[in-house]
Amino acid sequence: MGRSARAGLRWLPLAASLWLTACSSSQRPAIMAQVAQVRTSPAAVEAETWAPQAHAHAVQLEERAEQALRAGDPEAAQLLAEHAIAAHEHSRVLTRLARAERRRLSAEAELTEQRRISGELHAQHQRLGAEAAGLELRAQVAKGALPLPPHEAAPPERERARRQAAGALATQGRLLCVAARLLGEAEGVSAALARLDEVERRLAEGKPGNVLETATEIRSECLRLISQVRSRATQSEGKAAPPAADMLLAELSAAGAVPARDDRGVSVVLRGLFTSEGSLTEAGRGELRRLAQVAREHPEFPVLVVGHTGSPAAEADLKQQLGTVTAELSAAGAARVGAQGVGQHQPLLPSGSPTARERNQRIELVFVAPGL
Repeated sequence: MGRSARAGLRWLPLAASLWLTACSSSQRPAIMAQVAQVRTSPAAVEAETWAPQAHAHAVQLEERAEQALRAGDPEAAQLLAEHAIAAHEHSRVLTRLARAERRRLSAEAELTEQRRISGELHAQHQRLGAEAAGLELRAQVAKGALPLPPHEAAPPERERARRQAAGALATQGRLLCVAARLLGEAEGVSAALARLDEVERRLAEGKPGNVLETATEIRSECLRLISQVRSRATQSEGKAAPPAADMLLAELSAAGAVPARDDRGVSVVLRGLFTSEGSLTEAGRGELRRLAQVAREHPEFPVLVVGHTGSPAAEADLKQQLGTVTAELSAAGAARVGAQGVGQHQPLLPSGSPTARERNQRIELVFVAPGL
């Protein structure tokens, strides 16, 4: 074998080694196939719609990895492919966020629509409630205006019951008329009150006659007057007024009071306001100030202070007590305050009851309802 042949044989292993190295360096990295698999996954396809910019960035990184591989730089291709996978994962996260945001906006829109519908239903409920209250009140007025059948002579007990009923009806009518005057009704109230004065004078003189029928008629008239002033207030607003009395009733109940609702409005009964010397107790003063705060927060409700007695002897102090209560309420900020004493005409318990005097002696604060 010649010298040149022997030299060629010596270089053969080195050439084979170099060829194997070149072949291994030109092999396609496995991560490139992984990138292609990630790019064609359903999540990546969805990201193309929901996160197009992030998806485009991931595709661009994959293209750069391919370019690096074609340029013979497998290490750069490996690094760019890893970045491409991370970019695809980022686009998938953005897709979930975008879909969640779309669901949130859709839920908010649905909530807004439901609130709108609820508000319309609530307004409709208020209108129907006000209309129903108005119809009921007009029915009461019409019923009270019906003449009572004439009654014949009756035993003394029956006559006494009729006089008590007449006194109670006259008192109810007076309170309704005074409440109507607090709401601004002037025409008609004075005449009705004058007729009630005549009824009470006849009852005091023991000449009842047909006072039961007259008291019933005047009470109906006072109910008509307060209904009339409320209807005018509602019509001036151009819509049915909200049931403010119901809201005030709920507010007083939540504050720990025990309110009641009647044709006048919302009432609260107070006891133990005065000491034996006739001055306000500290607890009574605090209670009046709390109620005056309610009156300040609801200036559309005038306050009618009604004094009830438990015995004839207590009526002598009633006028002074009413003056003290109205002065305290006015000083505490209540804008419109009126007072009316009714004596023993509206007892809670019959006079023969052991606790009648204590229960019947009370001060009643009526928040006169301005609407139906």
